[in-house]
Amino acid sequence: MISEYYKNLPKKRMAAGALILNENDEVLIVKQSYKDYWSIAGGVVDENESPRDACIREAKEEIGIDLKETELLCVDYLLNGVGQGESLKFIFFGGKLNENEIKEIKVDGKEIVEYKFMKIENALPLLNERLKKRLPKALEALKNNAVIYLEDGEFLRQQK
Repeated sequence: MISEYYKNLPKKRMAAGALILNENDEVLIVKQSYKDYWSIAGGVVDENESPRDACIREAKEEIGIDLKETELLCVDYLLNGVGQGESLKFIFFGGKLNENEIKEIKVDGKEIVEYKFMKIENALPLLNERLKKRLPKALEALKNNAVIYLEDGEFLRQQK
């Protein structure tokens, strides 16, 4: 009876990404071969995988880096985007890389074809609309040593 109950609960997709900086506080962005915009390292959370573990796995797969830090910065709830259904997007702070660590970045040339570090204001025009809203707020959370919750990239205002 209980297992039938759980089978009928709604399913939400989840994805996790890593906000990685260099010593100049520039953001690491990656170009995926199958998208026409840039993103941060990350991807879909697999079944029975935590968002944090997915972030670590995706960073290793996409850019060859073992993240030393994975501090939660942001959770963004997205409602039914263009036939995609509901989803939760997590952003974790993946640390600040020094020059030697940056030299260790390896892209496979298939899924990820390029990477670069950019000041946030220069990176934003290259991102999709949702990440363009979410990423500056995640940077603000990092600066304030906070964790934030968003809905469609926006803070919720309390009703009075």
